[in-house]
Amino acid sequence: MDARISEFGFSPNKAVALGLNLIFLVNLSRSAWLYFRFLLRRISFTRLERWQTDYLPVYAIWALIVALLFPVLLIISYR
Repeated sequence: MDARISEFGFSPNKAVALGLNLIFLVNLSRSAWLYFRFLLRRISFTRLERWQTDYLPVYAIWALIVALLFPVLLIISYR
């Protein structure tokens, strides 16, 4: 995604997708690590479950940022 932004230029849609991809990367990386530790019986499943539910506000904050900044970025990019 970063290569597309640098090659074809900035657009609000690409910025939003890049941010969401980074959020997914963090969530999936941490989840994979916790699943691995759960399978080795080093942690309980509730720790993994708690990670998933505690991470939900990150998605909500990102959605709020996109909803508030997307129209502004769209206006700026087409001037």
